[in-house]
Amino acid sequence: MQEHYMIREIREGPEALRRTLDALAREVEGVRDLLESREIRRGFVIGSGTSYHASLVLQYLVNKFANYRLVSVPASEFADWAPDKLKGEVVLAFSQSGESTDVIVSVKMAKERGATVVGITNTPGSTLTKLSDAYLLTRAGEERAVTATKTYDAQLIASYVLALSLSERGEAIDELKEVIRAVESVLKRESVIKELAEELKRAETMFVLGRGVNYPNALEASLKLKEAAMIHAEGFAVREFLHGPIQLVDETTPVLALIPSRRTLEESRKTLNKLMGYKAPVVAVRAEGVDVGRYSAHEVEVPSVEEEYSTLTVIKAVQMLAYYTAIARGLNPDKPTKLTKVVK
Repeated sequence: MQEHYMIREIREGPEALRRTLDALAREVEGVRDLLESREIRRGFVIGSGTSYHASLVLQYLVNKFANYRLVSVPASEFADWAPDKLKGEVVLAFSQSGESTDVIVSVKMAKERGATVVGITNTPGSTLTKLSDAYLLTRAGEERAVTATKTYDAQLIASYVLALSLSERGEAIDELKEVIRAVESVLKRESVIKELAEELKRAETMFVLGRGVNYPNALEASLKLKEAAMIHAEGFAVREFLHGPIQLVDETTPVLALIPSRRTLEESRKTLNKLMGYKAPVVAVRAEGVDVGRYSAHEVEVPSVEEEYSTLTVIKAVQMLAYYTAIARGLNPDKPTKLTKVVK
């Protein structure tokens, strides 16, 4: 049987990261110079679906690393949330295809209101590149599965490169090369993850919990489980889960906990204790050296990296879990029946 595109593209992620990092480390200066020349220090980040989750990561990184203030908004909501005047602000727009209708409509509106537009896309010559004042082109290569994996990887690395450049921490870009090697090693967990998927295949509902820079990954993980494995999955910030949603858990609802550091474990203890009390099976995607002990029914270990960079290692494990859960459920994750690659 021919291998699915989704798993091929998951495995191609590290090379997509490497190509994108090498290219954007040189090209990002154009974007930085544009923003500095126009004295822009605030604005919005937009995207849809997986690209919206990338926009949340970019917001987190730029706001944390640099003297900028960005707000992430789903592209389909941008017209209603944005102010009438955007002169002196930037709109950073994610779209892997560069053709998403919600993104393109929002970009045109932003330009009409005076914004500077920076596109981040995987498609040269796309409408987004033509509308943008400047753009960053990721190098993920063609992605044929409807479920985005390596293009999300590339969007994440582009976010790091841009945030570090804007923060004048350009030398830290070299640290990302080590992180990419860690991502490659996550692929070695494939057999463990495949076995775990057999345990999860009967789940009807799942929850995914993350915090900080991995909160967007909790949203992305839940989207992948919905798209590929057709499981009703929802992502939450760890402690937000205590504000109502925890009412739904029991021994039949697996909870995927993203724990890339000891600090995250400490911040998550109250939630994990409650989950244990309600007998919810916890699957911990945890960094090497982080002892989750009695809290988890199952564990997937990923290499330990700086927590700020852990989005890249954590999401690779999650992508594989979504894929193998889909396979265990007898589904074709390349072609979800109600989805298309580009939403028009």
